[in-house]
Amino acid sequence: QCYNGATWNGEKCACTQGYFGYQCQSLLGYFFIETPKKINATVELRVKVTNRNFTEDLNNISSHTYQNFVQLFKSQMDKSYRSKDFPQYRGVIIRKLLNGSVVVEHEVVMEADFTSEFQELFANLTKIIKAKVMNETGKLLSDSEACGNISRLCYSEKDTFVNETVKLGFDLQEQCTQNAAKEFTQFYYVDDLDGKLACVTKCTPGTKSQMNCHHGRCQLQQSGPHCLCLNSDTHWHWGESCEFSTSKSMVYGIVGAVVVLLVVSVVVLAILLSQSQRKLHRQENNLSRDWQEEDVPGNFQNTGIWE
Repeated sequence: QCYNGATWNGEKCACTQGYFGYQCQSLLGYFFIETPKKINATVELRVKVTNRNFTEDLNNISSHTYQNFVQLFKSQMDKSYRSKDFPQYRGVIIRKLLNGSVVVEHEVVMEADFTSEFQELFANLTKIIKAKVMNETGKLLSDSEACGNISRLCYSEKDTFVNETVKLGFDLQEQCTQNAAKEFTQFYYVDDLDGKLACVTKCTPGTKSQMNCHHGRCQLQQSGPHCLCLNSDTHWHWGESCEFSTSKSMVYGIVGAVVVLLVVSVVVLAILLSQSQRKLHRQENNLSRDWQEEDVPGNFQNTGIWE
């Protein structure tokens, strides 16, 4: 019999995604992600050009005004970003031009060799981007003559914004969603496993985020990961993460002591009750004897025969 939507193909159960085993009853604890040799990422920025006025031509991407502005902007930003400490820089993409004077919403494109530490890498590169754009937008704040040059763009440093959330060129989490068992996709996420990226759960051994079940075993259920506490010959284990343990010998000793105490108590009570009953019986006998031995004068005794 095949489970979890699997079908028999004449030789074995053909498991649906996320399951394995002879009858497809077991969930995949993890699966590695196919990663590219290179990884692309972008960072969103917004700068304000102060020595240009917004015109309707800047709404038309085919106009000479728009193309000349974009070319000048990219050229100026290239000089700022392209450096030895930022070899991952690949250019600037203009997303939108807005009024006031001219607000430029754009993205800085990066490309790097894929490593398991790519997130830390891009986080550091974002700091480099922020430092460079702040340096560029703060250059000519007080130089009105330079800003009057038509071949030069000047910016407002205080209106510069960098979104430090990196957008990756591909979605790692999507690979987890596409390959995990449908009922459990929300519990799979990307983590490092043996130096490689994998879709894992909190029950996957060998990950930094593995749930610590102490004296138990982690099991992924439809409600999420849970610790199943295991018992040994000497201890019972309990608690949400099986962090507590109780010695069986101690429990048996306590139970035995309680039983002995109860037995002793019953015996003592029985003895006391028996002694109390014997004492009461003696008192009753003494009282009866006193009544029998008492001789009251004037008692009438009929010894004759009525005729």
